[in-house]
Amino acid sequence: MKVNELRESFLDFFKERGHRIVPSSALIPRDDPTLLFTTAGMVQFKPMFAGTVTLDYTRAATVQKCLRTSDLENVGKTARHCTFFEMLGNFSFGDYFKKEAIEYAWDYSTRVIGFPKDAIWVSVYEKDDEAVELWNKHIGVPGEKIVRLGKKDNFWGPAGDSGACGPCSELYLDRGPSYGCGDAECKPGCECDRFLEFWNLVFNQFYQDTNGALSPLPQTGIDTGMGLERLATLIQNVETIFSTDELMQLVNFVCRESGVSYEGKNISPVNVLVEHARALTFAMSDGAYPSNDGRGYVLRRILRRALRFGRQLGISDPFIHRMVKPVVDIYGVQYPELLKSLDNVSRVLQGEEVRFLETLENGMDRLEEGMKSLQGRGEKTLPGKDAFILYDTFGFPLEMTNEIAGENGLAVDIPGFDAEMDKQRQRGKQSWKAGDLGIERLFESASKEAGDTAFRGYEQNSVRAKISVMGSEAKLVKSLLAGEKGFIVLPETPFYGESGGQVGDQGLISSEKGAVFRVDDTRKLNKTMIHVGELVEGALSAGDEVTAEIDIVRRNLIRANHTATHLLQASLRRVLGDHVHQTGSLVEPERLRFDFTHFKALAEDELMQIEDLVNDVIWRAIPVNTQVRDLDEAVKLGAMAVFDEKYEDKVRVVSVPGFSMELCGGTHMDNTGKIGAFKIMREASPGAGMRRIEAITLKGVLERMKANGAIVSSIMGALNATESEVLRRVSDLQERVRGLEKELEKTRTKNITADMDGIIARAIEVSGTKIIAHQVAGAGVEELRALADAIRVKCRDSVVCLGSESNGKPMLLCAATPPAVGKGVDSGAIIKKASPHIGGGGGGRKDMAQAGGKDAKGIARALEEALKTAQSMLGGQ
Repeated sequence: MKVNELRESFLDFFKERGHRIVPSSALIPRDDPTLLFTTAGMVQFKPMFAGTVTLDYTRAATVQKCLRTSDLENVGKTARHCTFFEMLGNFSFGDYFKKEAIEYAWDYSTRVIGFPKDAIWVSVYEKDDEAVELWNKHIGVPGEKIVRLGKKDNFWGPAGDSGACGPCSELYLDRGPSYGCGDAECKPGCECDRFLEFWNLVFNQFYQDTNGALSPLPQTGIDTGMGLERLATLIQNVETIFSTDELMQLVNFVCRESGVSYEGKNISPVNVLVEHARALTFAMSDGAYPSNDGRGYVLRRILRRALRFGRQLGISDPFIHRMVKPVVDIYGVQYPELLKSLDNVSRVLQGEEVRFLETLENGMDRLEEGMKSLQGRGEKTLPGKDAFILYDTFGFPLEMTNEIAGENGLAVDIPGFDAEMDKQRQRGKQSWKAGDLGIERLFESASKEAGDTAFRGYEQNSVRAKISVMGSEAKLVKSLLAGEKGFIVLPETPFYGESGGQVGDQGLISSEKGAVFRVDDTRKLNKTMIHVGELVEGALSAGDEVTAEIDIVRRNLIRANHTATHLLQASLRRVLGDHVHQTGSLVEPERLRFDFTHFKALAEDELMQIEDLVNDVIWRAIPVNTQVRDLDEAVKLGAMAVFDEKYEDKVRVVSVPGFSMELCGGTHMDNTGKIGAFKIMREASPGAGMRRIEAITLKGVLERMKANGAIVSSIMGALNATESEVLRRVSDLQERVRGLEKELEKTRTKNITADMDGIIARAIEVSGTKIIAHQVAGAGVEELRALADAIRVKCRDSVVCLGSESNGKPMLLCAATPPAVGKGVDSGAIIKKASPHIGGGGGGRKDMAQAGGKDAKGIARALEEALKTAQSMLGGQ
């Protein structure tokens, strides 16, 4: 069977046996913060196993997209490891149990796909006598082919930190002695490749909470998983998953496009490119993008590992993005979402590749030099500081450095790396707004003592309540006096706690006795609202009755900006396409910021269309509806959700009829007309595959108009011109400045080349070639280039290495004449060796190359390195 035939046969088999065929869920789990990715077929069914949802079916079957990176360093090197894979699974939710699950597995394995009965072995949990009896007496598997294994192998834990779990039974295919270790006692559980596990039947009987405690499930269930790639390997009788029909098409593509053969040392790198390109295409099509956090960091690791292995094949240009279309061509019929996102994924990957390839060569050179130096000294551990420099300067994930070091018989000082990382965090760490670093732990204590806060701010601007808990900057307290900073927790409040991108409310908490607590910020921990600020008058004690009143003007400005983000997202999807999804937001009184998935900068006309769409909806004064619905119902209605957001069973749905519908717990205007006007101020990129729009409404628009008016008035006064004359007068001044700059550049170049004879006189000569290494004060790159050209005209056989600091930035330039190049001089190689000394990188041709960096103090060392490298190329010492 071909792979696609296997998919169809599996689903047909279980459909005939009354199973609902459920489509694969996305690789980004919905409403499950315990998982970065969907790691098994049962992930989308976790609530069903836990008995927390009502079902309209009790048995199901899927072909589920999955992604795991626990064995990333083995991918490409072994016969069957992969990050992305498809899992065939059948499930029962309080319907059938062990007997039927075992019958189905045996029937499909022996009758449908035709595995010989005498080649199948099974393993069971060592204490599961029921499963042993079913396999032996009911199915007929000989007792010697049933292996009891311990909890590590045959007790399946939950997907994530909590969930359904229980004992399991696994099916193995005996591939014959030629795959084995030679041990006469070899059987399932052995580390060799003779017995290959192909199907895992999990008998869910327990629920494991986040502390690891087990309790009986309300109903038992079945959760099975069979890796499609591994199954295809066995059925097609090939050595590895990469030789199965679908993946072999990608292997052939890599070999054809890169010009390498699939043999010897090339096999592993080709496998890595194939596997990682497929994984990235699927993950990004479901809305995950490379970044420095969470699942984005995982994808960035996968991509950078692929690029490193591509380097081993001699691939130095962006390549992975070219594999997206072949992946989509193979899998697009089965997974239509791939077709919709093809262009977006390709462009994002290309951008990521370009950025990393710029530093990969320099980083690899530095790492290889460091490893050679260690091995030369007989040392076995790469210092943590070196690993951190590779991470911080060259973008090498620690895992990549660790893997490369391991391939060379070295370890990495992980604690040393962590210490360097912690130093960097401390350098960039900002203190809490109220000024105490231990405040988060104090908030946790307050939350535990006070419990949940009822939020009344959707309907009310003020609330009467008794103080539950109070705290100073250091501890929980019973009272606060005038002048003391701290926080107050109430059982109910109109104050919105910072969450979902919306900033916390400000306002006043006051008592009838004249005490006034100024709320500077409202924080939210779990479901507790914490009012942070300062007692400006009187005294307050726990238990006092107070009035909590928000700053209504500030709240209205926030409402306007929050509702505008919803209109903005809907407009973006209309103008740019359905691939647009929110990845982050910030809603403040003065402005809004919205991050979203998109592969390129927005054109001016696109920004105008988006802005016009939003304003059109604003000026039509459409009522904004807010309803509380069941989560599943809201999603079915088409409400947009944020992937990383944790939603409860009941959700707030905020909609502008006919235009926008989103799940959102924030505060909003009740009519779009109250937003007034919307203006986009800036569009930029916060990371690969993402764009960011900053915009203003209401007060922000007014303040902008005032500021622009003041600027225009100031310019009119400085130019002594009317408003209509300003543009012409500014254009005249610009033309005059350009002329003066050209004259100044000529003068500077003349000054820099004035000492050219002295510079040449200090040259070192090797094999008839003059080598010049010189630092020039305050020169820009064009001036360095002019000086290098002038020296090369005067010295027909020369290598010129120049360094300079301009506006705090160091730069290097190397140029060589044709005779010097003919003797083996390579300016690009010289720059690559020298540029790490200035904390940067660069390259170029053999006759001309340049680099920029971060550390101007290293210019002298860089020029010394350049001089030494040039001497070596010319045969000198």
